[in-house]
Amino acid sequence: MSLSSYWLMPPRWSSCPQEDIASILQQAFAETGQTADRATGDDPPPAEEGVIALAVGPTDANYDFTPTILLLASPIPSNTTPEQALAESAVALSDQVPGFRMLDDCPWPSTPESARLRTGIYIQGKVPITACQWAWIHSDGGNDFLLTATATMTTPAFGDLNEDALAIIMSLEVRNA
Repeated sequence: MSLSSYWLMPPRWSSCPQEDIASILQQAFAETGQTADRATGDDPPPAEEGVIALAVGPTDANYDFTPTILLLASPIPSNTTPEQALAESAVALSDQVPGFRMLDDCPWPSTPESARLRTGIYIQGKVPITACQWAWIHSDGGNDFLLTATATMTTPAFGDLNEDALAIIMSLEVRNA
């Protein structure tokens, strides 16, 4: 996979260097215990298997939780249509996050065409989380990829951070490297 990305960070947010993403994700999953609690029973995928970028926002001191936006690329198997991949990714989001409740899965009115916006909530330990996921198909000329950009933040902080997350997503560009 040879994709790269670019996005603009509003104040209070930063983009993690690619070489730090794997250790940050391993630490985050270890601290939350999600590797043991995941519905699928699988460990999170290694960063080199699909993580393109990670943005980090201001920590919610009330919950000691740092909001993130994680950009992933998953190759679409040749026996799966892009439409199937988009539909299956909504189911996977609900299945992979314990207690996740999908609130909305609707067309995203911005480019690229066929993009979806999903929103949902869940509890991680005692922390109420709101998640927004943008999903779309990207082609590198020979292969199709399902791209997902998933923003997570505490539900109480959502009102303060949702415009930041939206600005980041609206500036996001994924390119063939």
